[in-house]
Amino acid sequence: MSQKTSRMLMVWVPLAGFVILVGYLMGTDHRFHLFQAFPFLFLAVCPLMHIFMHKHHGGHGDKADKD
Repeated sequence: MSQKTSRMLMVWVPLAGFVILVGYLMGTDHRFHLFQAFPFLFLAVCPLMHIFMHKHHGGHGDKADKD
């Protein structure tokens, strides 16, 4: 393994373990708080999906809409 790869593993493996641990604890101990946050996550994701999905097919001003 190269030195760069081993350095990256020293950062990403503990970080991934920390994220998994926090996700587990949030899912078991704070389930009620997560359910309260779902509407806000939905409201945050919808505009982002709208922006990024229109990027691929020309957006609202597509030439096919001009008949």
